[in-house]
Amino acid sequence: MKGLAASVIAFDDDIMRKGVPAAAGSDILKGFISPFSATAVDRLSGKVKNIVGNTKSDAFGIPDLFGDSENLGNNPLSPAVKSVAGGEADFALTNDIFGAYRKQAAENGCYYIRPTYGTVSRYGLIPSVSSMDQIGIICGDINGGFDLLSHIAGNDKNDGAMFPEEAYAYKKTDKNLTIGIPCPVKNSVGALFGSGGLPVNLRAVDIELKYFEHYAQVMYILCCAEISNNINRYDGIKYGFRASGYDGLNGLYKNTRSEGFNRDTKLAAVMGCYVLSQGQYEKYYEKALKLRGLIKKSLGFSGYDLILLPCSAETRNKNVYNDLPLYSLAPLAGLPSVSFSYKGGSIQLIADVKGEGLLLSALEALGA
Repeated sequence: MKGLAASVIAFDDDIMRKGVPAAAGSDILKGFISPFSATAVDRLSGKVKNIVGNTKSDAFGIPDLFGDSENLGNNPLSPAVKSVAGGEADFALTNDIFGAYRKQAAENGCYYIRPTYGTVSRYGLIPSVSSMDQIGIICGDINGGFDLLSHIAGNDKNDGAMFPEEAYAYKKTDKNLTIGIPCPVKNSVGALFGSGGLPVNLRAVDIELKYFEHYAQVMYILCCAEISNNINRYDGIKYGFRASGYDGLNGLYKNTRSEGFNRDTKLAAVMGCYVLSQGQYEKYYEKALKLRGLIKKSLGFSGYDLILLPCSAETRNKNVYNDLPLYSLAPLAGLPSVSFSYKGGSIQLIADVKGEGLLLSALEALGA
């Protein structure tokens, strides 16, 4: 394993580095220069000498998810995943909410580590879905990835949604682990874990994921609402892109946002305004919040240590929205996960809060 000091790291352009442009993949922030660095960047300062630079993300982390184009779900390989898969970088730091990075990393021979929400500071990460935003790591070496994670994790007073621990050490366990396979996806992953498919210290059991059929709807509603609130600040007044040829203040707002936001960001914003509007708030947003709470409570991790999910749904109509239920659980419940390739397929393991050590142990046992 290459030492951290000798490693090459790329940062997505929604992670701020002082004096470096940060556009969060959107034209609306064209020309914006970061006035300070994210906590994750500062914590690597002096430990890493080789930084590739910014890799462009989807606008505010939104893949081609909300639109209705014929290319829905056929997103090109993200620069962050491409940089690691192609050997240009050892690690890439990104924010993956909707699963695009997790899916692409696993399908291209890399790992994506999404840590427990509240263990890595969001300070300096341009917000998209604040209650789900979390800096994750794309890597080719899982031990190196967790070593990097140990350097950026830990309480930060600048982020009010963090656990109190000042540092985390991700250690493997010797205990025999039980992997829960949800019934809705058993056909997708059963062949990988059939007879003789698991080492002796791992066993698979069938489990039920309550409310699984509602994951995508809950995710869609909450994400749109938070995206809408977060991008409301971009108006062409203080920083970033400003349209020309406008007439008055309202014209400035309208032209700037029309030209600066792409289709998917606009649609997410409109849907967010709708679910937060008077008359719709209780019907959609409040109900989604309650369901999110029920989803969290339903995950007792009783009788199993980890949850196994595929990285792609078995469906004729391949698009990101069909995969959304598979990637919603970790951000909705704030759980850690690792996506990776295994036996010719791509899967993800999800642990309970602060269960990163179990993920590392399972990956070692699987030889993945």
